[in-house]
Amino acid sequence: MLGSMNRPALRPAGVLLAVGVALLSLAADAATKAWALSALRHGHRITPAWGLVRLQLVANHGAAFGIGASYEPLIVAVSFAGVILLGLWALYPTSGAERFGAALAAGGAAGNLADRLARPPGRLHGAVIDWIHVSFYGPTFNLADVWLRGGIVLAAAGWLWSRRSRAPERGPDTE
Repeated sequence: MLGSMNRPALRPAGVLLAVGVALLSLAADAATKAWALSALRHGHRITPAWGLVRLQLVANHGAAFGIGASYEPLIVAVSFAGVILLGLWALYPTSGAERFGAALAAGGAAGNLADRLARPPGRLHGAVIDWIHVSFYGPTFNLADVWLRGGIVLAAAGWLWSRRSRAPERGPDTE
């Protein structure tokens, strides 16, 4: 019975916040990928921060760590479902941190999905543009990956924190 579910009400201010955060994270990802495509083409690399970070252009046809590169249409379908689910999570959170994190993650997922749909060769086979490589972390990644992973961690922490603060108090004679 969907009507009897205990679901928080959808508030216009919350919707605007979630949409705004998702769109800003998507725009920041698109802008940094555009910069990377122009500044790092033809194998050009930039190594700031004493060699800790290297900026290099990588076209990733797979999912995380390049896994599933030959299953691009399936990755697109899963990515689309992820954007929808993260967006719904952002619309029906139990805390502000949960809303912000889920919206951030939805924007990151949408950024990578946009690459898969629009980048060459296109039609569900586009490559995600990765451009950040950290010396102590194997794969090259992009800002959308940071938003996606960081947003999920923040949303999960917000969800767990809201559960902690609503836990029933136990009396001294209960164990």
